[in-house]
Amino acid sequence: MKLEFIHLNIWSFTKLFSLLTIVLGLDCINSQNAETENWYFGDFAGLNFAPLEDPNILSNSDMIATAGCASISDISGDLQFYTNGIDIWNKNHVIMDNGSGLFGHEEAMQNSIIIPIAGIQGRYYVFTVGLGGLHYSIVDMNLNGNLGAVTQKNIPLIPRPNMSKLSAVHHADGQSIWVISTRKNVDNEFTSFNAIKVNTDGTIEDTVISNGLAFRAVTEGVLVLSPNGQRLACSNYLPASLTDHILIFDFNNETGIVSNRRNLLTSLTFFEVISANGLAFSRDSEYLFATVVKQGFLNVAEGTVAVPEGYNNSNLIYEYDLNILSPQEYYTVHYEQFRDGFPGALQLAKNGKVYRALPKNTEEGTNFLGTAFNPQFSNAITTYDHNSIDLSPDNVRLGLPNFIQSHLRTRILSENRCLNEELPFEVDTYATITAAQWDFGDGTTSNEITPNHVFANSGVYDVSVTITVNNRPITTTKKIQIYALPDLLSDQELINCDTDTDGISVFNLFNIRERITDPDLAEQLIFYETLNDAEEDTNPIDNPTNYTNTSVNQEIFVRAINDNECYSISSFFLNTVFVELTDIPDFYTCENSDNLVGDGNGTFDLDQISNAISIAQGFPSSTTLDFYLNLEDALTSQNSVNPNYTTSSTTLWVRAESDDVACSGVGPVNLIVNDALTIEIDDSYTFCRSEGFTLLGDPSNDRFEWLNSEGDIISTLQEFATNTEGSYSLIVYNTQNGIECSISKSFTISEIAAPEFLSIDTDLDYNNNTIVITMEGSDNYEFSLNDIDYFGNSNQYTFYNVASGIQTVYARDIDRCHPAISQTLYLIGYPKFLTPNDDGDNDYWQIKGLVENSYKSIRIFDRYGKLITELNPSNGLRWDGRFNNVIMPSNDYWFRVEFVDGSVTVGHFSLKN
Repeated sequence: MKLEFIHLNIWSFTKLFSLLTIVLGLDCINSQNAETENWYFGDFAGLNFAPLEDPNILSNSDMIATAGCASISDISGDLQFYTNGIDIWNKNHVIMDNGSGLFGHEEAMQNSIIIPIAGIQGRYYVFTVGLGGLHYSIVDMNLNGNLGAVTQKNIPLIPRPNMSKLSAVHHADGQSIWVISTRKNVDNEFTSFNAIKVNTDGTIEDTVISNGLAFRAVTEGVLVLSPNGQRLACSNYLPASLTDHILIFDFNNETGIVSNRRNLLTSLTFFEVISANGLAFSRDSEYLFATVVKQGFLNVAEGTVAVPEGYNNSNLIYEYDLNILSPQEYYTVHYEQFRDGFPGALQLAKNGKVYRALPKNTEEGTNFLGTAFNPQFSNAITTYDHNSIDLSPDNVRLGLPNFIQSHLRTRILSENRCLNEELPFEVDTYATITAAQWDFGDGTTSNEITPNHVFANSGVYDVSVTITVNNRPITTTKKIQIYALPDLLSDQELINCDTDTDGISVFNLFNIRERITDPDLAEQLIFYETLNDAEEDTNPIDNPTNYTNTSVNQEIFVRAINDNECYSISSFFLNTVFVELTDIPDFYTCENSDNLVGDGNGTFDLDQISNAISIAQGFPSSTTLDFYLNLEDALTSQNSVNPNYTTSSTTLWVRAESDDVACSGVGPVNLIVNDALTIEIDDSYTFCRSEGFTLLGDPSNDRFEWLNSEGDIISTLQEFATNTEGSYSLIVYNTQNGIECSISKSFTISEIAAPEFLSIDTDLDYNNNTIVITMEGSDNYEFSLNDIDYFGNSNQYTFYNVASGIQTVYARDIDRCHPAISQTLYLIGYPKFLTPNDDGDNDYWQIKGLVENSYKSIRIFDRYGKLITELNPSNGLRWDGRFNNVIMPSNDYWFRVEFVDGSVTVGHFSLKN
């Protein structure tokens, strides 16, 4: 079955192009792998990496490289030549003799790479990949006054079409070079890796093919070997695929075999497509960086990608930590450009940074570089300084120079240490080190390959080493920081209060901090009873906040550890003083000082109490007082209470401490909450204007203030009288334990309104009628049917089982400020149905409760409004269910009674045959 990859042409994108740098280390590392010192790329862009920090900008390039390119310098860092895979420029930036017409594909990300032939002075091979396969050309730099010439061009190695991607690394012997590429099969799929070993004498050995890896790739993307030669990563730009965007393998730099395929996820969202392009390893080969772009969501059935509304086709930088158990399932996003740019090349540089190209297209670019830091050194977090270097007027494009990755490996492995610690030094590089000359930056040197060194002072040192590898020198440097040790004072004394003169007390050993070190440093303190325990870090005191000394003037040893895990040891002594704080008065507060009445709690201002105690005890102003819940907390200075302390009546403990952290006394302090004040008045009152209003304050209080709505005091008497509606308040005062407390209460006074009916509803049911009376307003009223017997105490009342006939309802306010009001009702009682079958039961329908001369007419209608009969004295005011002597059919019928006063009662009943 043929496996098809659905993808877009990466060169069709026209997104903004810029260059971003990923910095792989906080330490300043400069490895003089000089072959990679000069970069030429993009539109006339160039960089020189001779400086220790950021590169110098070069503006002497004559090359336009729309994508792939390569450059090479000699072991002294002098530029030799550079290429875009088609033409070669010499160090004078002109086309080299016979340097045109190489077979590299102009639009390929990795169309070329330059391999120096170590055993032949000035000899280089330029490998190219393109539609015609893998070729190499020979450059001899000894010709044309060391400007070089191409002596043989486009020598076929693997002439089969559609070779793709190039990377290189040193063989395990540290001298020969592996050049590796991918190759298509007969189904036009890239399924194998082809590794070619280039020996130091220029001979090229047979291709080592790694197949059977379930590896499927496309032309678009890159291949990169790790600097240590043990890993290989491959990206495939697949805009319509869910997998195979980034693959990582093991590489055997002894045999050239690729194995152990793993797929690294680019998205953790189902069916989301995130394509990858640029790749680069960190210098230590433990981290992989990738440039990716969000494409959308895959329709698996149709093989198309949809972009939902609001979806950001943004570009991101991923970092994979290859040290973790399953790196394929996790990645860190470091930078995101929303709808801006395209994922271009990544390339590790000799200064430990990875530079990233983000092209708009192959014809345009931007002028800037950015910088970021990576956590492979000193546990730093990757951060970015975007647009930090301006390349104007030159631009970067899709690709960056392709180098032998092991040339970027050399580094000093030593890390920062504490002062007085022996620091081992070691260099990681691609070949056996036969000699080394170290300069530790402190005036001392060593010619050992792996020396140990102890720095005499703390500080930052520029450590450099020149190693000999393959009979050639390589210099690398690194900033090493030697951390200072905690600076501790010795022979200090921690003095605590003694309550019984035996010299034994409970200590919080952490209170010594201010006596032996700067407390702002927040150093970790660990305490021991012996010097040996402190030195061996054994048997630490397990209760340092509540430690009881075992003897007078006991010596305690302390190990102080700073943020850099460096430590110093010192000691101090535990002693006690007996200072009794006497004659501390009780302190009082009002029960409502916590703004709550009746909860039994009050709020005490401990700062004021502290000042009062200090004056009474004669303490100097430098003495500080703190309050605690119990004696043990006071002795150990733990859990002090808030200066604004809310509590019921209780006893606290006060600790006085001098400016030298010595205890100056401990004693109890009684805090007493006064009794709650009484102010028992309602929220609102009503009154009759004819009688006025009087309210009496609680006699348990000492004085009273009655205020109107404006806050004006209108009376100071216990009794308050008024004849005016409004809002008022009462403040009562009471003096207890020498302090006057007060509380207030607001209330309203309203005049009782004259009664007024809101509604009178009736439910007529023969002689069991119901009357519901509702009054206007919310005052309380009582109700009657005879103006004698009154019922209720609300604004609504219901009368049940009221007889039919004329009834009068009465209502008056409960305080009888106003006369009763009344209304007459006609309660008509009538049966709900009749059965005119002459059985003596319900043969007639008639109305009860009518008073003679109170009505004008009584009429019965069918359901359609047709008049059936009119009741009058001649038919006994009843209906027998007939119309024109014919019994009417079963149905609902309606009646209408019109009274002489104009009121009307309407109802209905049923006729059942």
